[in-house]
Amino acid sequence: MTKLNVKTPVITGTTTGTGPAAAKRGMDTPTAVLIGVTGGLGHALARLLAAEGFRLVLAARREHDATVLTGQRDGSAIYLQADVTDPASLEKLAAAAFEHLGRIDAVVNLAGISPRKPIEDYTLADVDTMVAVNVKGPIFVTQAFLPGLRKQTGGGVIVHVGGAMDGRVALPFMSAYAATRGALANYVQGANRELAGTDVVLSFFGPVPSNTESESPYFEMWRKMGVDLCEPSEVAGEILATIRKRQKAHIMGGGLLKMLTLANAVSPSIADAIGLRRFGKLIKQHSPR
Repeated sequence: MTKLNVKTPVITGTTTGTGPAAAKRGMDTPTAVLIGVTGGLGHALARLLAAEGFRLVLAARREHDATVLTGQRDGSAIYLQADVTDPASLEKLAAAAFEHLGRIDAVVNLAGISPRKPIEDYTLADVDTMVAVNVKGPIFVTQAFLPGLRKQTGGGVIVHVGGAMDGRVALPFMSAYAATRGALANYVQGANRELAGTDVVLSFFGPVPSNTESESPYFEMWRKMGVDLCEPSEVAGEILATIRKRQKAHIMGGGLLKMLTLANAVSPSIADAIGLRRFGKLIKQHSPR
């Protein structure tokens, strides 16, 4: 494997995607690995980081074209296949990414699934798949990249994209899914306590509902809840800010979502009274079943 670059990373620029697309593409430029990149949010993040001058390794289970994802034809990004449920494929991805990039400033794990069903309707296959992707996946991603991040000067950040709010607000008709996101939030918290004193940080990123194909069955539901959908490019900008600040947690959301998150942390019954029970009725009403 190529020897790791020992230079401390300098990740500069704006967080809104207005940096120079023609930034110098050398070993001193910021680098990132994006996993689960073929969805709407991953596509937006790939384009933003490419426009900001990042050198990228993009990965997901299906074959794809890095040029299509980033909109750049300058060779600044490559695409590799990897599966977060397969530790061996992630180890190969990590080795190839360090070989190609020299050092890795950020790893962003966007892989996740969110079936919304009544308690009794979650099948064994549903639960096994959610645990494999939403819980085991982040653990395997961290294990694959952590050794290399620890070795390089300046460390790095691993961003795990979780569910809306802080991962601990469990919405009705999403009980099994909520269990996996709560597990991720606690995994990140525990890992950061273990990594204290190093230059490696794990981050839990809680996005708001966004205008993507996967969320489309629930657009009307979010509207009735008073939650504004945002564009994937806005979420991508917040992830970039998380990378640059190396935040251990970054929770998006307007006043309602932030209020529910805070209320739930203090007393779940207060959060229920404010609106979580109503959320459950709307989720059931707008279930795509």
